[in-house]
Amino acid sequence: MSYSDPDRRTYSFGIHDFGAGSESLSITGPKGKTGTLVAIHAAATETFNAVTTSADIQVGTAADPDAYALFALGTLADTDSASTDDGTTDTDAIIDADIPADTQVEVTFTAPTGGTPAGMAAVSIIIDWAW
Repeated sequence: MSYSDPDRRTYSFGIHDFGAGSESLSITGPKGKTGTLVAIHAAATETFNAVTTSADIQVGTAADPDAYALFALGTLADTDSASTDDGTTDTDAIIDADIPADTQVEVTFTAPTGGTPAGMAAVSIIIDWAW
């Protein structure tokens, strides 16, 4: 299997309450396969605020939490969505799409700061895996 015919996987994290604080989860890809981070998608179910800093989604490793992506959500409105590949929202969010084989990928949901932190969204991350 090559990148011309990748094993595309969507990792869905359900609805995360960014206003309640930060949280990290992990993804383990198929053994021996390298990955390409394709997209990060967030569908808001509660409006996000960004008084001091906005909420974000980081994709990386334990040593470098945003090695692959840092996706700022800004003031995403309830029922709106944002994606790294929509051409308008944080278009430079993917820092390095190449994920080495057998790397545990860490996904961190970071809470906004200042005021009363708020924002909830269903989050999905798409990665293509290949030999």
